[in-house]
Amino acid sequence: MEGMTIGMCMDYVYEFIENNKPEKQKKKKVRKATQADFDRF
Repeated sequence: MEGMTIGMCMDYVYEFIENNKPEKQKKKKVRKATQADFDRF
């Protein structure tokens, strides 16, 4: 952790916590794109 900035350390901790949560507590971050999403792009 010597070469890491504060932000990098915070990201590391956040990812560690997210990856170690039980499945039922995890948030669903991914969804299928709809035609409206492609139209907005």
